[in-house]
Amino acid sequence: MDLKKLRSFIRVAEQSSFSQAAQTLDQSQSMVSRQVRQLELELGKTLLKRNGRGVTLTAEGRQLLEHGKGILRQVEIAEQALSTGDGIYQGKVTVGMPPTLGKLLTVGLVTDFLAEFPDCSLAITENLTYWLQKRLILGELDIAILYNPSPERSLKYQHLWTEKLCLIAPSHSPVASNKNIPLRELSTYPLIIPNRQQMLRNLVEIECARHDVSLNVVLEIDTVPSMLGLVSRGFGYAVLPANSLEVDYRPEGLTAVPITPPILNRVILATSNQHHFSSLAQRTMELLVQQRIISQRLS
Repeated sequence: MDLKKLRSFIRVAEQSSFSQAAQTLDQSQSMVSRQVRQLELELGKTLLKRNGRGVTLTAEGRQLLEHGKGILRQVEIAEQALSTGDGIYQGKVTVGMPPTLGKLLTVGLVTDFLAEFPDCSLAITENLTYWLQKRLILGELDIAILYNPSPERSLKYQHLWTEKLCLIAPSHSPVASNKNIPLRELSTYPLIIPNRQQMLRNLVEIECARHDVSLNVVLEIDTVPSMLGLVSRGFGYAVLPANSLEVDYRPEGLTAVPITPPILNRVILATSNQHHFSSLAQRTMELLVQQRIISQRLS
């Protein structure tokens, strides 16, 4: 597969436009269009649907986009390794983490990284565990912090700490004054939780099923800021780690009430067993573990 053609396809797919992709790649639109068409002919698949408003991905195009990003990332890593040799810090490292931890870790990690590697690049992505784990498998991420990830043989896991989930409630609600809430009582609260693809949802449902507790899910929301905002406006309650209230975007007037028996959420540091792990990525992982929020829990 020609990497130039693959790169052109990825830019068109990401921007949904041949003209915008051509500007990004500093090529003519006709050249980009020709490269993508040649790639489709080589693969024997239609990757893009062209229309008057731009382009959309076919099912085959979505598959290639997912894998293609990982391919280009691994080529970039290989080029860096060949040009610098092992043990030389150069190039780029990509890190993913959940939004609740990203708000607590990003500034410190960026500060330490740039102080030590002013000529290197750091990319940080915040998303939920399901998405981060998938990008790690594809090779688009070098390092990720995951919440209670599913087993995956292609990934290496390091346990960081275990935290208890809490019922996030408006501070004026009766339950907010409780020292804890029995797990069996979760069924009495309208819950705002992520969809079933997310590991946190799976964890909560599995633990509740073990205790024969049925959940009353009124809203499925995948982003923590939106969940907290809806709780603060009285649309329901959330089940999240207590540190979700330690971030600067949280609304006022929320309280975290521990659940008993506890629902335990494992926080995992993950890397790939299948893709090259550079010396820069190794040192970045060390800097990440040294961040105060992590080092305090490990000590």
